[in-house]
Amino acid sequence: MSVPSLPADLAALRETAIDVLRDNDLGDITRPSPTLYPHQWLWDSCFIAIGLRRLDPGRAAKEVLSLLRGQWPNGMIPHVIFAETSDFYHAGPQRWRCDQVTTTAGGVQSTGVTQPPMIAEAAVRIAAMMTPSARDAFYRALFPGLLRFHTWLYLERDPDDDGLVTLVHSWESGMDNTPAWMEITRPAAPLGVRALRRINGGDALDALRRDSKEVPPDERLTSGDLFTLYRIVRELRRAHYNFREIRRSIVPLVQDVAFNAILIRANEHLTAIAAEIGQTIPAWLWRSMHRTREAIERLHADGTYYSRDFRTGTLLRHETISGFLPLYAGVVPEDRVDEMVKTLTSPRYWSRFGIASVPLDDPGFLPRCYWQGPVWVNMNWLIADGLERYGRLDAAENLRQNTIDMIASSGAMFEYYSPLDGSGAGSNRFSWTAALLVDLLAAEH
Repeated sequence: MSVPSLPADLAALRETAIDVLRDNDLGDITRPSPTLYPHQWLWDSCFIAIGLRRLDPGRAAKEVLSLLRGQWPNGMIPHVIFAETSDFYHAGPQRWRCDQVTTTAGGVQSTGVTQPPMIAEAAVRIAAMMTPSARDAFYRALFPGLLRFHTWLYLERDPDDDGLVTLVHSWESGMDNTPAWMEITRPAAPLGVRALRRINGGDALDALRRDSKEVPPDERLTSGDLFTLYRIVRELRRAHYNFREIRRSIVPLVQDVAFNAILIRANEHLTAIAAEIGQTIPAWLWRSMHRTREAIERLHADGTYYSRDFRTGTLLRHETISGFLPLYAGVVPEDRVDEMVKTLTSPRYWSRFGIASVPLDDPGFLPRCYWQGPVWVNMNWLIADGLERYGRLDAAENLRQNTIDMIASSGAMFEYYSPLDGSGAGSNRFSWTAALLVDLLAAEH
C-alpha cells in the first residue's frame, strides 16, 4: 500500500516499520520482537493488528482471531501463547506448567494469566476497514470467544460483584514494574532475595537471570523484582490459577486502574459488536459491565486515579501514566478533564517525545528503565485517542505528532524511549511500535 502524501523521510520510516512487522511475522501471529519476546502476547497482538489493518485488514483479522487458539475452557485468554520455536524465553511454558491444569482451544502452551483486554478495540478498528460481508464474518467468528473472555473476567476476577476486575500478577497489567505494582509485590520476595538485598547482593542475582542478555540490565526490572515475580508465578501454579485459591495465598491482588479503564472501553465495543450481528449479552453481564463504569470512580483521589489493593481497599498512591487511562475509557467527568489535561501536559509528564510512564520528579524515576519512566508508544496512542474523544484536539494532535517525531529521531522501532532525550531502549525491532507508527502516519497524513 503506497502513501504518496507522505514526505520522503516519513515514507522511509514507514518502510522501516513495515520491514519490522514483516520480519516478526510468524504466519498468523506476530512476535513482539525477534529476541526478547519470541512468542505471541495478547495486547501486543491487538496493537499490532491496529497497525496491520492499514496494510492488510484480512491479515489483521487473523492476528486477532489467532488469540482464540490460546483460550482456556473457562474463557480466559492468556497473556502469552507460546509459539513453536526453539528461541529462549525466560518465563516459558516450563515455568507455568499450564498443561497440567487445562487444555487450550488450539492445544497450544500458554501462561496462566491474562493481559489488558484490547481485543474488542482492535476488532472494531479492523472491521472499519472491511467490506460489510467481511466485517460480518469476522465479527461472527470472534464474538463467541470474545464474549466468553469478558464473562470470565467478571465471573473469575470480580467474585464479590464489586465492579472492578482484580489482577493476580503485574504481568497482567502489561506494565510490569510501575512503582505501585512493585510496592505491593516486593513483600512477596523469596527469602533468598530478601537476604541478598540486606547484604547488597544484587550482583549475585544478576548472574542468575537470563532475560537481560539482549539489553542492558539497567533497562529492565531489577533482579530482585524479577525473581519475586517468578515466585508469584509459582504460587499461582500451586493454586491451579483459580482465583478462589489464589485469594487464600500470599499473592498480591490489585484492582489495576489501567486494566479496568481498558475493560470499560472494551465493554462498549463488545456491546456494539453484539448489536451489529444481532447477538445478545446476558443481562447479568451487562449490569456488571455498567457497574465497572461506576466503580472506577472509587479509584479517584486528589485529582488523579490510582490502582487499589483488593485485600485492604487501600489506594496505591503512586502517580503513574495508568492514572490517565480513564481518559481513554471516557469516564472522567467533564468538569475534571481540563485539570487532568493540565497535569498530563505539565513538565512532570510531558515532553516533546510523549508522556513519561512515571513523573520526572518521582524518586523512582528512571528514564530508560522499562515502566519506571520511559515513553511508550501504545500509551501515547491510547491517551491521544481519549483526548480526541473528549474534544481536546490540540493535545491529541500534539501527542501523536510528538510520537512520530520521537520514532523518527531515533530511526528505529524501539520498545520504549527516554522522555529526556528520545533515545530508544529495550528491543530495537519492536512490533507494536512499528504497527502503531503505521497507524499514526495513516491518520495524520
